[in-house]
Parts: sequence; C-alpha cells; structure tokens
Amino acid sequence: MQQKVSRPLFLGFASQKGGVGKSSLAEVLAAVLYYERGIPLVVMDCDATQESFYKLRERERDLIESDAKIQAEMKAYFTRLGKPSYTILRAKPEDALTLVQQYLDTQGRGERLVIFDFPGHASTESLLRFSVEMDFIISPIEADPQSLASSFAYARTICDLGLGFEDARIEDFFFLWNKVNRSANPTIQQVFTDYAKQEGLSMFDTCIYHSVKIARELQAAGGVKTCFRSSYLAPAPMYRAALGIDAWVDEVIEKLHLINLKSDE
Repeated sequence: MQQKVSRPLFLGFASQKGGVGKSSLAEVLAAVLYYERGIPLVVMDCDATQESFYKLRERERDLIESDAKIQAEMKAYFTRLGKPSYTILRAKPEDALTLVQQYLDTQGRGERLVIFDFPGHASTESLLRFSVEMDFIISPIEADPQSLASSFAYARTICDLGLGFEDARIEDFFFLWNKVNRSANPTIQQVFTDYAKQEGLSMFDTCIYHSVKIARELQAAGGVKTCFRSSYLAPAPMYRAALGIDAWVDEVIEKLHLINLKSDE
C-alpha cells in the first residue's frame, strides 16, 4: 500500500534486547535517507534511558565547536549539501506523537518521514499501543534463542493488535538480522527466518554484518572521512557495502515505499 505524502510516514525502531544495535541502525538509516537519498525526515528519540540520537548530536556539536578543522570541514559539507541537518526531538512515548505533530505544524520543513527510536523494551501495554501507531516497525535481532522468543512474541502481538484496532496505522513489522558473524554457524538464523516467514512475519532479505567500524563517530583524527555513526553525515562509503548497509537501505526504500517520500526539490 503506497503512502500519501500529505502526512509523514511513521517508522519505529524497536527491540526486545538491549545492545542489539537498534539505535545505531536507526541513526545510519536516518543519515543515508536524509543526506544522500533526499527524503525529508525528523527523528523522535523516545529511549529516555539512552537518548542515543540526542546525545550523539550533542557530542558532535561539542566537537565541531571545539575543533577548527572539523568546523571548517562541516561548514564546507553543509554548503555543498544546501540544506541543514535533520531535526532531533526527544520525548517519552506517551508524549511523542503530540510533540511530533506540534513540531510539524509550527516548525516543520516539509518532513515526510518520522523515525522513532523506541525504548529498549517495547512490551508494556502503553508501548504496545504506541507501536501500532507506527506505519512500519523495524526490529533488529541476533541469533540468541531466548531473545528471539521474546522478539517473536512482540512481533506477533503487534500484528494481532494491528488487525484488532480499527484506527491502527501499523502496516508491517520487519525483522532484521544484525551483527551477523560471517564465520558463525547460520543454523539458528535460518531456522528462525523460516519459522517467522511461515507465521506470516516479514524479514529483510539482507542482513548487517558485525564490524567494530559501526561504532566510529566523528572525531578530530580522520575528520569526516572515517565517520560511520553520525547525525550530520551518512556513513563513510568505504565501509558500507561490505557490511550490507547499502543493500539494506535499498530494500527499506523498496519495501516501505519510501521512494514516494522523496523531496520535490
């Protein structure tokens, strides 16, 4: 089902296990979509315990203000880009939808996508109701049987609630294999993939391979060229293809119909 551009599409990143890379993947996707693919977006950081998006932007801003070389590089970069960085808001889940709408009504710049970074565990009743207000949810998973069981239960609940609530927005829920070790036995991954598909749950065909490079933030040494995780820059191209980032972004754009959200400019 294709989205109307008269309202933003809501995309949530949720997980049932801490440390699975939920926020990092949301940051990477936001940066590529906004800075490279021309999709106007705003980010809502709902993870009050971590505030990964918000604190990443603060660290980057502090570095830029304190380092003349980085400041000059970033000024040149945004001059070429011809637009400012995307906006990051923060709120508790129960206030997030109202705050997003207030922003769009009063300060918005024609954003067509809102990316929500959920709290670490999204299985409480209030968060389940918040989940079905999304158009799509992406949930990173790792090959751990216990966490996979809770992830499956969450996904099944969201899909059932989406069918049960007449005003629910949720269209689809996607699992994404993250931090995949190329040399590890793929049995658990394959068994869960097959089972999820049999149960009618969606999986991305691509996966994200494990790499310490994903943690590389903007820093004085190396400047913008070696940065991977950033709210101002898309990940350095030299790292992305081997990790599956580019293939995953292409698949996200296709399966979530994001091509319809590109800026008219």
